[in-house]
Amino acid sequence: MTRSTRLQTLIRLLRHRQEPMPGPALAEALGISLRTLYQEVAVLRAVGVEVVNEPGQGYLLPSEVVLPPPALQEPQVVGQGEGASPQAPADALVFYTNPLSRGGIVHWMLEELDINYRTVTLEYGSAMKSPEYLAINPLGKVPAICHGDTVVTEAAAICAYLADAFPEAGLAPPPAARGDYYRWLFLAAGPLESAIALNDLGVTPSPEQAMRLGCGDYYTLVDTLAGAVAGKPFIAGDAFSAADVYVGSHIGWGMHFGTLPRRPEFEAYWDGLRERPAQRRCEAFIERVLAGGA
Repeated sequence: MTRSTRLQTLIRLLRHRQEPMPGPALAEALGISLRTLYQEVAVLRAVGVEVVNEPGQGYLLPSEVVLPPPALQEPQVVGQGEGASPQAPADALVFYTNPLSRGGIVHWMLEELDINYRTVTLEYGSAMKSPEYLAINPLGKVPAICHGDTVVTEAAAICAYLADAFPEAGLAPPPAARGDYYRWLFLAAGPLESAIALNDLGVTPSPEQAMRLGCGDYYTLVDTLAGAVAGKPFIAGDAFSAADVYVGSHIGWGMHFGTLPRRPEFEAYWDGLRERPAQRRCEAFIERVLAGGA
């Protein structure tokens, strides 16, 4: 059974019920696990079908829900990327985020891809800790994506996945030339993030402690990263890539919030990235959110 068929079956099971249907019974009727049911309910909500979860009772489909939902009809356009082409429901890409989160990195990546995707904005607190979202990311954090049956969390992993899933965008170097691409993408996701967090919290490891930390020393990391971008428009070769989306985001945010120094190497690198049209669209979106207009 395809996901599209399963979602429509789920709707049919609920649409004529007057009383909530318990989750275990609904999962059994669909032949899926309870965890998968939570994911499918999250997908339905993402495409505008507000399945209600009555605590301790089960799931209910309000009578005012318009059926069939447009997003489950074929052909259809699932998302909001500018200039993108239609996708079938089974390949729908759903982006879970909060505008004031690391989801901004993935937002930029999606805009660079110029594809269709649907954004689900989750508020901090109960929305991120709901059973349906915890089935997608047990940590209860954003960002996350669902691409058909594939779920990916963690911003760096999502960027790497999307670059491979949409090779026509050219956001990953050829496999034989990915040394710097992987190196800097995951240095930023691991050691750099850890070192920045420790430094921001006022934690200064001793030389002995630094030897036990995967991130090592904050100042050595800053010097290493500055050397990697010095005099170069892109961090992994001669073309813009997903590594620039991730590393550039950290450098831009780091200088803005004071967690990275405003070194000339960082400023020159970020100045070249922030004017990209996709990045400008993301910055404009954040400005609207902060102004209360999103």
